[in-house]
Amino acid sequence: MGLVNARAACEAVYPKRPWTVFISSGFAGALVPSRIGDVVIPEQVVCADSSLMGSVPDSPIVCSARYRQHAYKTAQSSENAVLSGRLVTVGNIVWLARDKLAIGKAFDASSLDMESAAIGTMATRRGIPFFVVRSISDRAEEDLPLDLNLFRRPDTFVQGAWAVATTPGKWSGLNRLRRQKNVASARLAQFFEIFFSMTENDS
Repeated sequence: MGLVNARAACEAVYPKRPWTVFISSGFAGALVPSRIGDVVIPEQVVCADSSLMGSVPDSPIVCSARYRQHAYKTAQSSENAVLSGRLVTVGNIVWLARDKLAIGKAFDASSLDMESAAIGTMATRRGIPFFVVRSISDRAEEDLPLDLNLFRRPDTFVQGAWAVATTPGKWSGLNRLRRQKNVASARLAQFFEIFFSMTENDS
């Protein structure tokens, strides 16, 4: 998870073979009204803080129109609602609804994630088509159960675990989030099953 890890993964796999397309896929947080499992197919990707990587372009990364259109057709076939517009990549998990609202307004974005800017930057610089297909796992108007960034660092992991253990209400919140991620994961799997089937038929 995260920009740095996404960039490292791209750099590791790029030399191994010629690539037709880079796809950024996984979960996304909504910045506009939406439902869990809605498919995110943005036209552009921006980074909230270019200093997070040091090499993210200041201008938006434009997703491949060809692959994006194919993804739209797939979403229609699978009867999934689509969030388009702009996706913003952030450096940390955004867990408060008020912060999601602020980010959405600041970047005129409909969704957020933590990896797409790194993947898109690598693809763009190598001349490889790039697009994003993600699935909404948390809505714009809801807070996450707690600051999940606590679990991303060894020095704060115990603090996060203690917060969950001593606050019973957080268990139900985490269980809700688990159910939402299961829905988002199932929708994404369904999407790609249709997407690759349609791609094979087109070829």
